[in-house]
Amino acid sequence: MIAFYLSLAALGAAGAAFIRELAAARAKERAALRPARVRADRRGSRRG
Repeated sequence: MIAFYLSLAALGAAGAAFIRELAAARAKERAALRPARVRADRRGSRRG
């Protein structure tokens, strides 16, 4: 009976690790899709 609960706990830990990996991958993908900030050079941007 103890082996059953230990295997259940191991399965839960593996599931939590999998969900954590999935969330990290989604965050990395979201960061890649975010547009990069472009610094505007205010002094040289205007030509007169």
